[in-house]
Amino acid sequence: MRCKSCLYKCRRCMVQVAIIVYICLVIFALFNYRSHCIETMPNTLIEMSKLDNSGEGKCQLDFDQLGGADVDIFGEPSEQSILQDNPHVQKGGSWTPDQCKPWQRVAIIIPYRDRMHHLLILLRRLHPMLKLQKIDYRVFVVEQAGNDKFNRGKLMNVGFLEALRFGHFDCLIFQDVDLLPEDNRNLYMCDSYARHLAAAIDEMRYHVMYYNYAGGVIAMNKHNFRKVNGYSNFYWGWGNEDDDFSARIMEAGLLLTRPPPHIGRFKMVRHTKATRSESGNELFLGWRERWRHDGLNDPVGMNYTVQSVKEFPLYTSIMVAIGQPPPSMEVYMTDRSKDVSLWWFFKYYFP
Repeated sequence: MRCKSCLYKCRRCMVQVAIIVYICLVIFALFNYRSHCIETMPNTLIEMSKLDNSGEGKCQLDFDQLGGADVDIFGEPSEQSILQDNPHVQKGGSWTPDQCKPWQRVAIIIPYRDRMHHLLILLRRLHPMLKLQKIDYRVFVVEQAGNDKFNRGKLMNVGFLEALRFGHFDCLIFQDVDLLPEDNRNLYMCDSYARHLAAAIDEMRYHVMYYNYAGGVIAMNKHNFRKVNGYSNFYWGWGNEDDDFSARIMEAGLLLTRPPPHIGRFKMVRHTKATRSESGNELFLGWRERWRHDGLNDPVGMNYTVQSVKEFPLYTSIMVAIGQPPPSMEVYMTDRSKDVSLWWFFKYYFP
C-alpha cells in the first residue's frame, strides 16, 4: 500500500510539474512573439507592382502553371550540355526577354572556390528556371583566390560592388553554390525588404533552421543592402556570417520575408562539410557594436584586388584576392563589454 501511495504522489507531482512548464512556455511565447519574419506568396512580388499601374507592357506570368521541377543533384552536366539545353543564354550568363519588359533586372551573386561540379549543377537548374520566370538576369561567380580560409561574407560584398559595374540592377540575389530551387514559382525577385528564398532545405527536413535564419539564398535591392552595410568582412571560415547578416536586417528595421515552405523548397548538393570557425559565436556576440562600420563602408575590410573578369558562356567570372585572415580573431574582439548578452543570443536562435 505504501508503494502504491508513493507512486500515486510521484505521478501527481510529475503532472503538476508538466502543467507548470507548459504554462511557462505559453507565457514565454506570448511575451516573446516577434513579427520580424513573415511568409508571402511569390506572386505578390508582381501583384503589388500592378497597384501603381506599372504593369503596362510588363511580362505576364501564369503563376500556377510554373509549378515544381525535377531537380537532379547527382548528375554530372558539362558546360556544353547546359549550353545545348539553354541556347537562349548569352555571353556572361545573361538573358533578357525580348517579347515583353521584365519586372526587375537581377544579379545572381555566387561566392565560390573549387566547386565546379556544384556550379555546373546549379547553372543547369538556374538558367531554364529564370527564363521561365521571364527575368532579366546575369550570373556572377565571385571566386576567392588563394588557399586561405573562405570568407563568404566578404565575397558577397565584393560581388555586390563588382556587379554594379555592369549597370543597374533592381535586385541582387546572394546564392550558395550547393542549393537548387525545387519550385519554379519561387520567383528570383526582390520585394521592399529582405527576402529569404531558401525557406525549406531538404537537409533540414524542409523546415527553416531557426526563426531568424537568413542563409542559403537571399534577395535584396541595393538600397537595403547598403542600409544594412552588407555582410561582415570578419568571418573567416564557415559559420555565423548569415546570423550576423540577419541581425543587421532586424536592427535596420527590415522585415525578413519568405515564400511558404511548400514553394521555398531547395535541395542541397551533397559535399564534405567545411570545419566550423572556432571563433564564430564569440565574434557574433559583438555584431551590434560592429555592424555600422564592418561591411561595405569599411575601407580596410573591403580592401581587395580584382585579378580577372571573364565573361564565360554560362556566367561572368570575377576572380578576387581578398587578403588573409588575422593570426587570431581576437583582433576583431577588442572590447567585449559591448557584446550582446547571452540572453539575447539565445532569444535570437530560440525566440
